[in-house]
Amino acid sequence: MTKLRILVPNDGSAFCRHIYPHLIQFFPPERAELILLRVGDPPEGLTPLPPQPTGYDVTMTAFASERDATLARHPIYASQEWESAAAEVRRELAGDVHLLQEAGYDVHVEVCFGDPGEEIVKFVETHPVDLVAMTTHWRTGLQKLIFGSVAQYVVAHVDKPVFMVRPHSEEEGRDF
Repeated sequence: MTKLRILVPNDGSAFCRHIYPHLIQFFPPERAELILLRVGDPPEGLTPLPPQPTGYDVTMTAFASERDATLARHPIYASQEWESAAAEVRRELAGDVHLLQEAGYDVHVEVCFGDPGEEIVKFVETHPVDLVAMTTHWRTGLQKLIFGSVAQYVVAHVDKPVFMVRPHSEEEGRDF
């Protein structure tokens, strides 16, 4: 029997972890494998400002600061920042992975950078995913207008089933 591939977006908050008991209840480990997806802000790298003319003689240039001069000699490229950020996210998710593996699940971690809703949708479109499982605050009115809703965006843009849970207030502080 082929296992369901369930994508579980994880923003690192305690709130998003409230999906785990529901996954265990409805999708036992022998029927499902989990993909934890973290979407982060895109790293930009650190490169110096270009050297500026030092006076009337435009052929003589200097860096604005010692920091810029150091970065010119040893730039930190965006790709290095991405690799470092992805490794940090994997470390942050290690506890969740361990708990889910202890429960019997095959767990994979994926990391991407950008807008959370768009990246989740893109992941579903480009990877074999059978179901998306996530928590939602289910904002309404002005809050929804101001903050938007990643869950609502995902539901509107994926062609796979989405399993959403809105934890009750008494569950908010409960650990997985």
